[in-house]
Amino acid sequence: MPTLYTTALSANGRKPLAVLEDLGLRGSFEVREVNVYRGAGRAPWFRAINPAGKIPTLVDGDFTLFESNAIMLYLDEVYGDSRLSSRDPRERAELLRWLFWESAQWQPALAKVLSPFVAHRLLPDAIPAPEEPPQWAEQGLAGLLTRLERHLKGRAWLALERHTVADLSVAAMMTYFAPAGFPAEKYPAIERWYAGVAELGAWVETAHPLWR
Repeated sequence: MPTLYTTALSANGRKPLAVLEDLGLRGSFEVREVNVYRGAGRAPWFRAINPAGKIPTLVDGDFTLFESNAIMLYLDEVYGDSRLSSRDPRERAELLRWLFWESAQWQPALAKVLSPFVAHRLLPDAIPAPEEPPQWAEQGLAGLLTRLERHLKGRAWLALERHTVADLSVAAMMTYFAPAGFPAEKYPAIERWYAGVAELGAWVETAHPLWR
């Protein structure tokens, strides 16, 4: 049985869990909780699987795969008949564009702004609460939010006419938005799109109570 090592506490860890739920594959995979925030990623048994000690990590027979976006695509293509992606070259390119954007720009910018808040929520006894709320107007992040807002106007979904791995990937860091006080009123298109993602059964099933 393929095994996914992950935790829904993590935005990246939530991504492949959502794919499994969306495709109805959860029962066909062993999902093992690895709470990297409590040191589980440093355990020798896990380092033997992923030397970097990071989640998510997928083991499928003799194949081991790291990186959340790569795992999402692999699960969908191998086990989901590409229902959350596409075999059309242009549609696939559009999906990949957003997956690359998510990993290279969106996630780093959000991590910079949200890390103090997220870290305190995860480890309140060890990490003090930040003195200031998240700086949503930080120049790098504000530009990305504006770009995403413009792109989503008049669109139900991010890349295609249906929800895909691109939506689940970009939405992942938004796991932290509600408790972090995201100014949704400034970004109505983003808020509307994310509300659609939040209604997906896969998103509901993978929501961790800490971020509700």
